[in-house]
Amino acid sequence: MLGLYFSLSSSFLFLALIKNEKCLISVQKNNARRHSENFLDYLQKIFAKTNHSLKEINRIYFTSLPSGQTGIRITLAFLSALQVLNPQIKLYHINTLLLQVGESNHISLLTIDRRENKYYGAIYQRKNCLIKTHVIQKESLDKLTANFPTFPFLKDFQGVDFLINFQKLKNEFILLNNIEEIDN
Repeated sequence: MLGLYFSLSSSFLFLALIKNEKCLISVQKNNARRHSENFLDYLQKIFAKTNHSLKEINRIYFTSLPSGQTGIRITLAFLSALQVLNPQIKLYHINTLLLQVGESNHISLLTIDRRENKYYGAIYQRKNCLIKTHVIQKESLDKLTANFPTFPFLKDFQGVDFLINFQKLKNEFILLNNIEEIDN
Protein backbone atom coordinates (compact mmCIF):
# COMPACT_ATOMS: atom_id res chain seq x y z
CA MET A 1 0.00 0.00 0.00
CA LEU A 2 1.42 3.33 -1.08
CA GLY A 3 0.05 6.50 0.48
CA LEU A 4 0.61 10.20 0.07
CA TYR A 5 0.34 12.70 2.92
CA PHE A 6 0.22 16.37 2.00
CA SER A 7 -0.74 19.77 3.28
CA LEU A 8 -0.97 23.10 1.49
CA SER A 9 -3.20 24.72 4.13
CA SER A 10 -0.59 27.07 5.58
CA SER A 11 2.57 28.77 4.37
CA PHE A 12 4.30 25.38 4.63
CA LEU A 13 4.41 22.80 1.89
CA PHE A 14 4.37 19.27 3.26
CA LEU A 15 4.57 16.01 1.29
CA ALA A 16 5.36 12.49 2.44
CA LEU A 17 5.30 9.16 0.63
CA ILE A 18 4.36 6.25 2.88
CA LYS A 19 4.68 2.57 2.04
CA ASN A 20 3.26 -0.03 4.44
CA GLU A 21 3.18 2.54 7.27
CA LYS A 22 6.85 3.48 6.74
CA CYS A 23 7.87 6.93 5.52
CA LEU A 24 9.96 6.65 2.37
CA ILE A 25 10.53 10.38 1.99
CA SER A 26 9.09 13.62 3.31
CA VAL A 27 9.45 17.31 2.53
CA GLN A 28 8.47 20.12 4.88
CA LYS A 29 9.45 23.62 3.89
CA ASN A 30 8.29 27.16 4.34
CA ASN A 31 6.73 27.94 0.99
CA ALA A 32 4.79 31.16 1.53
CA ARG A 33 2.80 32.16 -1.55
CA ARG A 34 4.57 29.56 -3.73
CA HIS A 35 2.31 26.50 -3.56
CA SER A 36 1.17 26.85 -7.15
CA GLU A 37 4.79 26.93 -8.34
CA ASN A 38 6.23 24.23 -6.10
CA PHE A 39 3.64 21.57 -5.26
CA LEU A 40 3.84 19.51 -8.45
CA ASP A 41 7.60 20.02 -8.70
CA TYR A 42 8.19 18.58 -5.22
CA LEU A 43 5.67 15.82 -5.85
CA GLN A 44 7.59 14.77 -8.99
CA LYS A 45 10.89 14.89 -7.05
CA ILE A 46 9.66 12.57 -4.31
CA PHE A 47 8.42 10.08 -6.89
CA ALA A 48 11.72 10.25 -8.77
CA LYS A 49 13.78 9.74 -5.59
CA THR A 50 11.72 6.72 -4.53
CA ASN A 51 11.16 5.14 -7.96
CA HIS A 52 7.40 5.27 -7.48
CA SER A 53 4.66 6.98 -9.46
CA LEU A 54 1.32 8.64 -8.91
CA LYS A 55 -0.41 5.58 -10.44
CA GLU A 56 0.72 3.48 -7.48
CA ILE A 57 -0.96 5.67 -4.84
CA ASN A 58 -3.85 3.89 -3.07
CA ARG A 59 -4.59 6.44 -0.35
CA ILE A 60 -4.15 10.14 0.12
CA TYR A 61 -4.28 11.91 3.49
CA PHE A 62 -4.52 15.69 3.34
CA THR A 63 -5.50 18.80 5.27
CA SER A 64 -8.66 20.46 4.08
CA LEU A 65 -10.15 23.46 5.84
CA PRO A 66 -9.47 26.02 7.04
CA SER A 67 -6.88 26.93 4.49
CA GLY A 68 -5.41 29.73 2.45
CA GLN A 69 -7.25 30.22 -0.83
CA THR A 70 -4.41 29.12 -3.10
CA GLY A 71 -3.66 26.04 -1.01
CA ILE A 72 -7.25 24.78 -1.05
CA ARG A 73 -7.66 25.51 -4.78
CA ILE A 74 -4.53 23.50 -5.63
CA THR A 75 -5.58 20.71 -3.27
CA LEU A 76 -9.08 20.43 -4.74
CA ALA A 77 -7.87 20.62 -8.35
CA PHE A 78 -5.22 17.94 -7.75
CA LEU A 79 -7.60 15.59 -5.94
CA SER A 80 -10.43 16.12 -8.44
CA ALA A 81 -8.11 15.20 -11.30
CA LEU A 82 -6.91 12.11 -9.42
CA GLN A 83 -10.47 10.96 -8.80
CA VAL A 84 -11.16 11.13 -12.52
CA LEU A 85 -7.98 9.21 -13.38
CA ASN A 86 -8.37 6.68 -10.56
CA PRO A 87 -11.87 6.48 -9.03
CA GLN A 88 -10.62 3.71 -6.67
CA ILE A 89 -8.19 5.98 -4.81
CA LYS A 90 -9.19 6.61 -1.20
CA LEU A 91 -9.13 10.21 0.00
CA TYR A 92 -8.94 11.10 3.68
CA HIS A 93 -9.04 14.63 5.08
CA ILE A 94 -8.60 16.30 8.45
CA ASN A 95 -9.25 19.76 9.80
CA THR A 96 -6.09 21.80 9.42
CA LEU A 97 -6.26 23.22 12.93
CA LEU A 98 -6.52 19.74 14.46
CA LEU A 99 -3.50 18.57 12.49
CA GLN A 100 -1.55 21.56 13.80
CA VAL A 101 -2.12 20.65 17.48
CA GLY A 102 -1.86 16.88 17.14
CA GLU A 103 -2.74 15.22 20.43
CA SER A 104 -1.95 18.17 22.70
CA ASN A 105 -4.02 20.93 24.34
CA HIS A 106 -3.71 24.14 22.35
CA ILE A 107 -5.39 27.15 20.89
CA SER A 108 -4.79 26.55 17.20
CA LEU A 109 -4.52 29.58 14.90
CA LEU A 110 -4.03 30.01 11.17
CA THR A 111 -3.42 33.58 9.99
CA ILE A 112 -5.92 34.86 7.43
CA ASP A 113 -4.46 38.26 6.50
CA ARG A 114 -0.96 39.65 6.01
CA ARG A 115 -1.36 42.16 8.85
CA GLU A 116 -2.15 39.28 11.22
CA ASN A 117 -5.39 40.90 12.40
CA LYS A 118 -7.60 37.85 11.74
CA TYR A 119 -7.14 34.14 12.29
CA TYR A 120 -9.00 30.93 11.82
CA GLY A 121 -8.99 29.48 15.29
CA ALA A 122 -10.15 26.48 17.28
CA ILE A 123 -9.36 24.99 20.67
CA TYR A 124 -8.43 21.35 21.10
CA GLN A 125 -7.89 19.21 24.14
CA ARG A 126 -6.34 15.81 23.36
CA LYS A 127 -7.93 15.67 19.87
CA ASN A 128 -11.33 16.84 21.15
CA CYS A 129 -12.59 20.12 19.76
CA LEU A 130 -13.71 22.41 22.61
CA ILE A 131 -14.38 25.44 20.39
CA LYS A 132 -14.97 24.82 16.68
CA THR A 133 -13.22 26.63 13.85
CA HIS A 134 -14.23 30.27 13.60
CA VAL A 135 -12.71 33.62 12.68
CA ILE A 136 -10.96 35.33 15.58
CA GLN A 137 -9.97 38.99 15.57
CA LYS A 138 -6.54 39.87 16.99
CA GLU A 139 -8.09 41.94 19.76
CA SER A 140 -10.07 38.88 20.96
CA LEU A 141 -6.96 36.74 21.59
CA ASP A 142 -6.44 38.06 25.14
CA LYS A 143 -9.97 37.09 26.12
CA LEU A 144 -9.48 33.64 24.60
CA THR A 145 -6.23 33.20 26.52
CA ALA A 146 -7.95 34.27 29.76
CA ASN A 147 -10.66 31.63 29.23
CA PHE A 148 -8.09 28.89 28.52
CA PRO A 149 -5.01 29.90 30.55
CA THR A 150 -3.32 26.48 30.35
CA PHE A 151 -3.68 26.24 26.57
CA PRO A 152 -0.74 27.78 24.69
CA PHE A 153 -1.09 29.12 21.14
CA LEU A 154 0.09 27.24 18.08
CA LYS A 155 0.10 29.55 15.09
CA ASP A 156 0.73 28.90 11.40
CA PHE A 157 2.43 25.53 12.02
CA GLN A 158 5.52 27.18 13.51
CA GLY A 159 7.60 24.43 15.14
CA VAL A 160 5.16 21.68 14.12
CA ASP A 161 6.42 18.41 12.63
CA PHE A 162 3.81 17.58 10.00
CA LEU A 163 4.89 13.96 9.59
CA ILE A 164 4.59 13.18 13.30
CA ASN A 165 1.14 14.77 13.51
CA PHE A 166 -0.09 13.01 10.34
CA GLN A 167 1.02 9.69 11.84
CA LYS A 168 -0.40 10.37 15.31
CA LEU A 169 -3.76 11.50 13.91
CA LYS A 170 -4.14 8.95 11.12
CA ASN A 171 -7.26 7.48 12.76
CA GLU A 172 -8.84 10.94 12.95
CA PHE A 173 -8.85 11.46 9.17
CA ILE A 174 -12.26 11.20 7.51
CA LEU A 175 -12.79 9.11 4.39
CA LEU A 176 -14.41 11.01 1.53
CA ASN A 177 -16.61 9.34 -1.01
CA ASN A 178 -16.18 12.31 -3.30
CA ILE A 179 -14.06 15.46 -3.17
CA GLU A 180 -17.23 17.60 -3.31
CA GLU A 181 -17.96 16.54 0.29
CA ILE A 182 -15.49 19.16 1.53
CA ASP A 183 -17.31 22.35 2.47
CA ASN A 184 -15.78 25.42 0.81
